Order: sequence, then C-alpha cells, then structure tokens
Amino acid sequence: MVVTIRDALADERFRAAQPTVTVEGKGLDRPIRWVFTNEREDVANFLSGGEMLIVDGSALSGMSADAMAAYVRSLADARVAALVVELVEDIQTMPATLTNTACVRGLTLIGLGSRVPFVDLCQRINTAIVREQMRLSLEVDTMSSSLRERLSHADNIDAVAQAIADLFGESVAIFDADGLLAAQAGGVFRDDEPTVVIGLSGQSRPTGALEISQRATILDEDKRKIIASIVDPVASLSIDGGARIGMIRHIVAGPSDGIHATNAEAADTHAMLEALGFAGSCIYLPFALRLRSLTASMDDVSAMIEQYCAQTGRDIACILDGATLIGWMAAEDAAADVPAFSVQCVHALGTLLDDNDNVCVVHGKVATDTVSLLDGFAALRDVCNSDPQYGQMIDVMDSAIDRFAANDDMNRAVRALIAQTIGSDIAASPVLLDTLCACFDHMDNKTGACEQLGIGRQTLYNRLDKVTQMIGIDHTDCSGWTALLLAAKLAKSRLDQHIS
Repeated sequence: MVVTIRDALADERFRAAQPTVTVEGKGLDRPIRWVFTNEREDVANFLSGGEMLIVDGSALSGMSADAMAAYVRSLADARVAALVVELVEDIQTMPATLTNTACVRGLTLIGLGSRVPFVDLCQRINTAIVREQMRLSLEVDTMSSSLRERLSHADNIDAVAQAIADLFGESVAIFDADGLLAAQAGGVFRDDEPTVVIGLSGQSRPTGALEISQRATILDEDKRKIIASIVDPVASLSIDGGARIGMIRHIVAGPSDGIHATNAEAADTHAMLEALGFAGSCIYLPFALRLRSLTASMDDVSAMIEQYCAQTGRDIACILDGATLIGWMAAEDAAADVPAFSVQCVHALGTLLDDNDNVCVVHGKVATDTVSLLDGFAALRDVCNSDPQYGQMIDVMDSAIDRFAANDDMNRAVRALIAQTIGSDIAASPVLLDTLCACFDHMDNKTGACEQLGIGRQTLYNRLDKVTQMIGIDHTDCSGWTALLLAAKLAKSRLDQHIS
C-alpha cells in the first residue's frame, strides 16, 4: 500500500489541524511521494511530482491575482499531489483565484483551520511514507522471485502481460518496438491516472515498452530496472522486431561522436536506408515523440502515421524506445520542394497536440542526405535529453543557440552548431557561405549584404532561396535563421583560420 492524500487527512495529527478539502483535484486516492513546506513562489522548479506542499496563508497574501494563478499552474505542471494552505492569520478563507485556478488545472487544494506545527505534519506523514518504502524494499527480492516464477510459465506475450498484472494488481500494456499494442491485462487504464513506462530491449536494440498503472504500487527506478531485466528476455521471444528494428535503432542513434557523421557512418547509413526501402533520392525530417502515457497517446500517433503514409511517395520509419517514439518522415523525390515538405511534416506532427497534453513533439530540420540525417538525430537527442514539455512542439533550431551557449567545450559547441544548422554542404560552398556571412555582418539587412557582396538584390534572394531549398529553413524563420547565420559566420571563421 502507498500513502495517499486520503490517508494523510485521516492521520490523527493532521485531523488536529482541521483540514477541509476545497478542491478535490484528481482525487484523494492519489499517492503522496513526500510532504514538505516551502513558501518560495518558484518552488515548482524543485519538485519532481507527487509531493504534498504545505504553506502558510501569509505566503500568499502578498501575491497578485496573476501571480497566484501562475503559482497554482506551476504546481499543477509539476504534478504536485496537493497544496495545503494554513488559513489562520492573514488569509482565513481560500482566495477565489487560488480555488478557481486549482479547479481548472485539477490541483487538489486543502485548507487548514487550526494551527499545527508544519514540522509535525511533515514528520508524521513522511515517517509513514518511509516506513512503507522500507517495507516495499524488503519485498523487492520476493517480487523478483515471484515475477520470475510467474513468467517461467508464460508461453506468449498475452501470458506475460497477465502475469505482471496478477502480481502487482495493476493494469498492464505491452507495446512492440513499432509502437503497436502487443498485449494488455488487468483492465483498462483510467483517464489521468499515474502510470510508469519501462523500456524493454534485447540484443542491444529496443523490443518494446511496458506500461503499468500506479494505483496501489509505486515503482521507483530500481524496481523498474529489476522488472525490465526479468521481463526483457521473455518478452523478446514474442515481440523482437529483428534486423529491421536494429537498423532503425542504429540510424536514430546518430553519429558516434554526437555531433557530425563520418564518411564511413554515412555509407553504412545509406546501405541501411536502402535495405529498409528508402531510396537514395529520399529527403527526411527526423522527429521524436515523448509520451507521458503510451496507452493514452498511441492510438492518435498510429492514426497520424497512417494518414501521412497514405500519401503517394510518403513514408515513416520509427521505433519505440521506452516512452519515446523516434524516427524520420520521408518523401521519395529529392527534387521535391524542401520547405513545403517541412511544413507538411510539421503540420502532421502538430495534429498530435490537438486537445492532448500527453505528447511532447520534437522535430529537426529537413535532411537531404545521410550525413545531415545523422547530424539531425544528434541535435534531436540533445533536445530530448531535457525534461519533456508535454503538450508542446519543439523545433531543434529554436534552441540551437541556447545549446551552443550551454556547452563548456567551445570547439565541440562550434562543431555542433555548424553541423546541426548549415550542414556540410553549405559549409563547403564558398558562395553560399559568403552570402550568409554578409547577411550576418549587416544584421540580415539585404541592402547592406548586396553592397558587401557586390551583387544585385535578386541574385541575393536567389542564393538565399537555394539555402532554403537545401535545408528547409526560410529567412522569415527568425530563430532558425539567426542560428543559421551565426553558424555560417563561425564556419567561415574556422575556414579562414585553417587557410591562414
């Protein structure tokens, strides 16, 4: 058993504080991971989800209505279990803004009508939480033995799911590496209930993912690893995608140095793309979907993929790696309109965000060859290493300069910015490189760039259009174009230093 909000309210010490549930939020049976007090307005930055936060009403008295609403939204986004407010002195009734915003965002809101030292409340509930965690830790060995014993009798993927569901008393779903539902047991998943996704792999490649509800059991990272190690070899007998999944996994891993593909890596990737049915004339757009819940989102993802692939000359290859679906969208004709292809892909990915806050969409820029495709996955993985922003779409170009500035290794930072923005083809073209540098020198003023280059305005636009056709970034895209110009200037500077 886990300690829930309801359990905390029933505690003798908590009852002495006369708690009143003002907003029930997502339910009083939601588990509490920890109880503490912190009255900073930016406390959400230090939370990991599931906490019960206790604050004095006086901490809210100085907030404006906008600040108070933002405070509640930040706690809801951090997936706080409940906000508890002591209503004794400065604020004796729950502010309307606090209540209304909590209702909208589904945050449980509790008022305390009597003063009890916060340290007593925290100590009381946290002791119960720790005691439960110790009990669960003692049960890990038993869980491992029980799971192994149950799976020893599982001769298919449905039996694997049923064995896990029976052991934990939770809903269970198993997906293969293509993101398709392979088995489900333990009943349907409830809307907005907490779940955990455990990646499954075998023979150095993903075989799928396991999603388990967390109604009565909280599986921490250690328990997840144990479950994965036990389930992996059994599940892979039924859902291992074989060499095809292995090739896709190799491609989406990106270049070995995490920055720029070598000629050998590009050659290997080209051979794999051909083996997968992608002609050498294809153009690509790498993408990753970070999924809060597979069961809540995968039907929409599958519908998007089917709709995109139904178009002539369009295809998608992707694999499910834990809670992330990563791959590329492709068009057969390399002579296609690159900007139009980019817009089409982004539009298709954007449909996943319609009334859905369980998905974070990350996409790169268009790749017209295997080198730029591999480099694109390097940029994609840089962005995916950060916490997912569910319900939003992220263009890797928008954060290119931020990633550049955050890199302590200047040489690596410069190489990454060049490879992930202008790419090797533009860096190797003196005419295009000089043109972009002239735009940088004149803060993208076209008249100044023309005067520096000694060319007419139409010639300048022809060159910029060629850049856009090569990488899909238009000069009207402020953030992407700014990163591109900076990368061009750095590439030119490195080239000049090398020549010198």
